[in-house]
Amino acid sequence: MPSLTRPQKITFAEMREMGVRGVLVYCSDYHCSHSIAISAEQWADDVRLSDLEPRLVCQACGKRGADVRPDFHWNKPPVAAMGYR
Repeated sequence: MPSLTRPQKITFAEMREMGVRGVLVYCSDYHCSHSIAISAEQWADDVRLSDLEPRLVCQACGKRGADVRPDFHWNKPPVAAMGYR
C-alpha cells in the first residue's frame, strides 16, 4: 500500500522574502479544528513548512500532524470569528 505523501511547501527563506514573518498552524484532525498563529522566527531559512507538519502536536486534542501555512496578516491583530480560539 503506498504511503500518503504531502506536497512540498515553500521554505521559510522564501516566505520571509515575501515579507511574511508568521505562520498559521491547523490541527490535522477535522473534528478538532484547533488553530494558532505563531511567529516563524524560530525556524532556519532552509526548513520547509511541510517539514514541520508531521512533527507538530495539537495542544487541544493531542493529535500529531498539522497543516502549516504562511500568515499573510502576521502583523495585524487577530479578528474574533466563528471557531476562533
